[in-house]
Amino acid sequence: MSKSGISLHVDISKFGPALDRKKLTRQNMLDIRGAGARIVINKQRELVPVDTGATRASINSHIIEATEKRVVDEIGPETDYAPFIEFGTSNPNYPIQPFVRPSIEGSNASAIRNAMETCFKIILGGR
Repeated sequence: MSKSGISLHVDISKFGPALDRKKLTRQNMLDIRGAGARIVINKQRELVPVDTGATRASINSHIIEATEKRVVDEIGPETDYAPFIEFGTSNPNYPIQPFVRPSIEGSNASAIRNAMETCFKIILGGR
C-alpha cells in the first residue's frame, strides 16, 4: 500500500443526463480511473529525485475499492522514506523535494481531468 500517496476526486455531475442513459460497469470505472492514474504515475516517476531508483520503481496504483459507482485508488511510492523526500527533514542534507503533490497540481491536474473525461466520453459513446 502507498505510504505517501494521494487520492483523486473527479466531479462527474456534468455528465448526469448521459449517465442516466448508460449505466457504467465496474470495468468502465476502472478504465476511467486508469486514464488519470497513468498521468499521475508518470509525473511522479518523472519528478522523484533518484539515488538508488527504489522510490521511483515503487510508485504504483492500488485499487482499494471498485464498483460501478465509485473507485478508490491510492497512487504513490511505497518506500518507507518517500515522505522524507516529499516533505524533507530537519536535516539540511534532506531538503523538501516534492514529487507527489505536484503530480496532481497545475497543468498536470488539467491533463488528468482531460484524460479521464475523454475516456468517460468514449465509454458513453460520444466524443
